[in-house]
Amino acid sequence: MSACAAPSPTLSSGSASEAAPPAGQASSARSRETAGTAPTGSATAAASGVPRAVEAALQTLLASSSQPSREQIRASLSAAGFAPAAVEVSASRTPTGLAADAVEVGVLSGTECVMAQIRSGTVESSVLPVLPSGRCFVGSVQR
Repeated sequence: MSACAAPSPTLSSGSASEAAPPAGQASSARSRETAGTAPTGSATAAASGVPRAVEAALQTLLASSSQPSREQIRASLSAAGFAPAAVEVSASRTPTGLAADAVEVGVLSGTECVMAQIRSGTVESSVLPVLPSGRCFVGSVQR
């Protein structure tokens, strides 16, 4: 079963002090997992600087709002140069109107998705393959 043999995600966590290149510009590929450890996922999106650009945009947003809304996340990523059609964001509010514990973000970059989670004022991200549907999220996408 080849579907079970997908590469491991490349995990990273961003900090507001890290500078990110503008979307679409190449940067040197380096692992942000731990010093001296080789990256474990595919390096296509990572080599293009997209994960760092996504994290930088979200870190900037978190500096002004610890629990940003879906609309604020979309606006922040759009301002960072990501096409709205390439961005998927989970609900920031529950059906009963409470703030979600975490908001998931997927940014399509070629054959990979930069997946980020915003939880408790922090951002964690990974690079995963695009789903067979051509999307980053499973199920329907609300825009």
